[in-house]
Amino acid sequence: MSIARQHQIKVIYDISVLGQGHMHQRARTGIFRVVESIAENLANSKECDLLFCVSQYLHLLDASFGYLETNPKLAGIPLLHSSFARVFYRQLLDVYNMLGLQIQANDAGNAVAEKAVFDHLKNNLQNAVQIMGGSFVPVDANNLESADIFHSPYDEIPVSAKQTSKAQIFLTIYDLIPVLYPQFLLSEQIPLLYKKTLASISQKDWVICISHSTKNDLCNYLKIDASRVFVTHLAAEPTVFYPCRDAEQLASTRRKYGIPDAPYILSLGTLEPRKNLDGAIRSFAKLIEEQNIKDLYLVLVGTPGWKYDKIMEEVSKQNFLKERIIFTGYVPESDLAALYSSALAFVYPSFYEGFGLPPLEAMQCGVPVITSNTSSLPEVVGEAGIMVDPKDTDALCHSMLEIYNKSSLQETMSLKSLAQAKLFSWQRCTDETIAAYRTALS
Repeated sequence: MSIARQHQIKVIYDISVLGQGHMHQRARTGIFRVVESIAENLANSKECDLLFCVSQYLHLLDASFGYLETNPKLAGIPLLHSSFARVFYRQLLDVYNMLGLQIQANDAGNAVAEKAVFDHLKNNLQNAVQIMGGSFVPVDANNLESADIFHSPYDEIPVSAKQTSKAQIFLTIYDLIPVLYPQFLLSEQIPLLYKKTLASISQKDWVICISHSTKNDLCNYLKIDASRVFVTHLAAEPTVFYPCRDAEQLASTRRKYGIPDAPYILSLGTLEPRKNLDGAIRSFAKLIEEQNIKDLYLVLVGTPGWKYDKIMEEVSKQNFLKERIIFTGYVPESDLAALYSSALAFVYPSFYEGFGLPPLEAMQCGVPVITSNTSSLPEVVGEAGIMVDPKDTDALCHSMLEIYNKSSLQETMSLKSLAQAKLFSWQRCTDETIAAYRTALS
C-alpha cells in the first residue's frame, strides 16, 4: 500500500450547489463551476477518500442524485443518504402533481365541492413535504464521526456537522459583499441570510477564502484567528478558456452576436451596479467622441441584473452609442473563448470582487486586461494588466486609448496575460485545499 493511501483523508463534501444547478440552469454560476471543479479534482486525488452530502433542503438531495447521474467524473462517489428519503420525496411529489392535474380537470367541469376537497388534500400534502424537508438531517452522526473533514463549499455549516467530536469543519467564503456592500444587492434579505452563514463559523472551525482580499475582509469582520483561514485561488477551466485561433469559429461567433468585423472592447458579467458598467460606457463614450474613433465597439456580455435600467440610461444619453454598444445577453461557455480571443482588450471596472474570474478567463485567452485596483483584482491580474480606480473615467478612457493606438502594447500585454494565467489552475487550488485539510488535522 502506498504512503498516500495510508494517509488518506476521509472528506465529506457538500454538493447542495450542484443539485441547485441541476434543477436550474441559470444557477450554474461561477460558484457552481468552483464547487464542481474542486469536487472533480478531490475525486481524482489519491490523498482523499471522498464522500458527498447535501446539507440544504430535501429537494436538493433528489436534484443532487440527478446531477451525479449526469456527471461521469463524479458518478462513482457515494452520496451519504439512503435511497428512502429520495424515494419518499419523489412519491410525495408524484401525488402532489397528480392532485394538481385532478384539480385542473375539475376546474374544467366546475365541480366546486370536489375541488375544495382536492385543494385541502393538496395543501396538507404540501405542508408534509415542507415539514419533511425542514426536519431533513443532512449527515448523520455516525458518518461524521468516521470522517476527518466536513467541508461546506458555500452554505452555512449545518448543526449536525457542528455536533461532531471528530471531523474538522471547513466553510468556503467567496466574498463579504452582503455585509460590507449591501447597497450592491437587490434583496434586503440577502445580508440577513449571509450573516446567518457567517454566524455558523465558530472559533474551532476552519475557513477557506478565494483571495487574500476576502481573507482580510473576513478576519476584520469576524475577528477570527487568521491562522485558521486559508487562501486557495480559483482558476479558469482550460478546456473552455484558451486562445482561439480558428478563423471560421471567430468569424461565425461574431456573426452570431452581431459584432461587426472591427476592433471591439469586451466586458463580461451580470449587468448590475457592482460591475460598474455604466462607468465603462461613460469612458467608452468619452474615448470615441474625443478621439473621433469610427471603428471601435463595446461588447457587453451578460444577463440583465437589478438596476439594469441605469446602464441603459447611460447608453441613451448619447445617440451614437446605440450603434457602437452591443449587448449579447447570455452567452454559452462554448462561445466564450472566441469572444474573448477576438477582443482588442477586456475591461472590468468592478467596484468589488471576491476573486474576479472574468479577468483571469480573458488573460487565459491571451487578451490585454484593464481592471480595477480594488479588492482582489490586483491579486488576479498582477503585473500583467492595467489597473485603475474604478471611479476614474479619465484613467479608464486613457487605458483603452493606449491599447487601441499601440499594437506593440497589445502584443506585450497579451503575452503577459498568458504568463499570469498559468499561475492559476484547479490542480493548484485543490492541492492548497488538501494542504489546508492536513493543517487542520495536524
